[in-house]
Amino acid sequence: MNRSTTLPLLPAVFAALLLSGPADAGERHRTIQAASPQPVAEVLRAGSGTVSGSVAAVGVNWMTVQDDSARMDVRMRGALPQGIAQGAPITVTGRAHKGGLLASEIILADGSLHRPSRDHDDD
Repeated sequence: MNRSTTLPLLPAVFAALLLSGPADAGERHRTIQAASPQPVAEVLRAGSGTVSGSVAAVGVNWMTVQDDSARMDVRMRGALPQGIAQGAPITVTGRAHKGGLLASEIILADGSLHRPSRDHDDD
């Protein structure tokens, strides 16, 4: 009698499908995963990513980040976290939005991580 090799594989396939999570191509609020910093120009070209540079200008809910390749405006839902000052080193992860970057994570020079609330819709 031949033993089936398919039956023992079914639980593994089922578990893999459960762990992979839902696949929703229309998902609007995807989280951009932080990665190794890239040049500002490359992140703008790619549409998302992580940049590391210095703060060139700062407002209530925006700042300009620059590195050796370019400058870019960064917006955040709500007010920027305390501690962002002109000339300070900063790392930002986000996606391209209206010619700049919409921040999903901001890491300050002291290593503190800030994420915006999800209470606001995209403009």
